[in-house]
Amino acid sequence: MIGASVLLAVGGGAAGYALADVPDASEFAVSTQEHAAQLMISDPQNILSAEDEQRMERDAERLPHPDTVQTIHYLFLAEGRENVNDSAENFLRDNYPEQIGNDKFADGVLILGADMQSRNNFVFAGEDVADQLKIRKGQRLSEVLEEMKPGLRDDNLPAAVFAGANLAMDADAVQQWGADDAQDDRIGLAIAGGGIPSGAALIGGSIAATRRDKRRKKINQARADHALLASEYTGLSQRLDELDVRANSVSSAFANAEMRQQWSEVRDRFLRLHDATQSNSVATDQQAYESADNLRDAAQTFEDASHAEDNINRLFAVEQGDGAARRNLLTDIREDIVRARTEVKDNELKQGLAQLQERVDWLDQNPDSPKFLDTFVRVLGDYRVLLDTVKRREFSDVKEHNELHTPRLTDPGYVYSGYVPYVAMASWHSSNVEAAQAAQSSSSSSGVNTSFSSGFSGAGGSSSF
Repeated sequence: MIGASVLLAVGGGAAGYALADVPDASEFAVSTQEHAAQLMISDPQNILSAEDEQRMERDAERLPHPDTVQTIHYLFLAEGRENVNDSAENFLRDNYPEQIGNDKFADGVLILGADMQSRNNFVFAGEDVADQLKIRKGQRLSEVLEEMKPGLRDDNLPAAVFAGANLAMDADAVQQWGADDAQDDRIGLAIAGGGIPSGAALIGGSIAATRRDKRRKKINQARADHALLASEYTGLSQRLDELDVRANSVSSAFANAEMRQQWSEVRDRFLRLHDATQSNSVATDQQAYESADNLRDAAQTFEDASHAEDNINRLFAVEQGDGAARRNLLTDIREDIVRARTEVKDNELKQGLAQLQERVDWLDQNPDSPKFLDTFVRVLGDYRVLLDTVKRREFSDVKEHNELHTPRLTDPGYVYSGYVPYVAMASWHSSNVEAAQAAQSSSSSSGVNTSFSSGFSGAGGSSSF
């Protein structure tokens, strides 16, 4: 009976929630008017062209007509104040006092614009407009601010203010926001009141399933690492002495102290793996799970040593005059130079890359030249210098969020100490651009400023673009 009572209680709560009124979007409908709002454009620093203003006036004819909005005011500044809200407040008090009161903006007013010097955009509204269109922090304000930013960043100011005003006054968007917000409130109340006791169970079940999945992946990886070491370790260990000789016999033209140190380090790590499979069992799931981290470290060491072996053998073959090995290495470098020539914008760099490509082509046609090694090393050295200039001129437009990785002997395709190919540098730059954009998006979306130094408390706010 106790079990049945509990089931009835849970079922009743869920049923009660299911039967509760579901928010209807029509409850949040926005009243409209037939006539369009009056458009005003203020540009005290002459940022806009005549064509910009004409386009803004034409575009305004396509805007929605919520009945609270009587005046749309586009305002563009170039003051560079730390708080653009203060700039907008001061401008309105000095020039349009009818649009701003002691504490609030005047009813019927919707103001959109930006300070192009401080790179901040803003949206402000009278109380009736803000209430109807939900233009407050925590409501739709940040969405409207974000909608303006693509146009502002591209210097397409008519597109920026139209996008912001259109979204701000979009009756369907306001209506849907109201319904979604009410739905969230009701779900929260139902959970708080015990109406959906199964919610916690669902969340708990999801967490448990995620943990099981991670555990299974870790066990499978441990067994894969164990199998790799069991099948491949002996073979590489038998070749280790020969590799050691080759690593230390490659001429100083290719190998410096840094490369030899990298070989010594990975060789010594590899030598410590002799009992990795014996001391880390995977016979049962529990044993595999407990051994997973040790086996992953051991497998990584094996992979590092394998890459070092490939690189040492390739450099050794190139040094010994192997024509195929020399051409393969030159092909990799030539492809990198061609990509750099295609993508860099600086004409001086393009010319330098073209000359370098000619030198690589000569080497490709003369792999048996007695001067091959010396010429090849000089070409690589010159390419490194040129790539440093590429990095400085082409890739310094964003902050270095990520460190540029210099290939080591244990990386696939290692060529020469300190040499970072263009393809790696371009990928690094792309990652920095993505990180900068993500940081900017995060900062701009969360950093809505609603404060005024004067204590004014009008609706709306600003953010950076």
